[in-house]
Amino acid sequence: MAERELTRKQEAFALVYFETGNAAEAYRRAYDVEENARDEWIYVEASQLLDHPKIAQRLEALSEQAAQLSIYTRHKAMEELEEARGVAKVQGQAAAMVGATSAKIKLLGLDKPSRLEVTNPDGSMTPAPAVVLSNLSDEELAQLERLTDKARDSEGVGEAV
Repeated sequence: MAERELTRKQEAFALVYFETGNAAEAYRRAYDVEENARDEWIYVEASQLLDHPKIAQRLEALSEQAAQLSIYTRHKAMEELEEARGVAKVQGQAAAMVGATSAKIKLLGLDKPSRLEVTNPDGSMTPAPAVVLSNLSDEELAQLERLTDKARDSEGVGEAV
C-alpha cells in the first residue's frame, strides 16, 4: 500500500464523516462498533481519526471536489435556464420566460429579503430619538434656536448673523 493511501476503514470513516458531519457516527459505521460500546471511547477514537494527517487531507480533497461540483452544477443550471428562457421567448411564451427568469433569481439568491433592523442597540423596539436635546450645552441650544428661527425666515439658514 502506498504511503499516501488510507486504509479501507479510514476511507470509509472520511466518506461517512463528510456525508454526515458526525465523527462518532462515522466511526461507528466505518469500524463496525458494537452497539454496547461506550460513547466516550467512540468520541476519543473518532477525534483521533479527525486529527490524522492523511484523513484531514482526504477531507480537504472531498471538500474541494464538492465545491467544484457545486459551482459546476449552479453554472450548468444557469445555462439551462437561460436556454429555456430563450426558447420561450422565440415561441412567445411570456409565462415560461417569467418562470425561467424567476428560477435564475432564486438560484442566484436575489429573492432573499434584505435585513431590516427593528430594534435599538439596547434591544428595545422603541424608536431612537433623531436628536437628543438633553445632551446639548446651553450654547448649543442657543445656536439651535437661532438656526430654527432663521429657517422660518425667508432668507434661510445659510445667512450670516
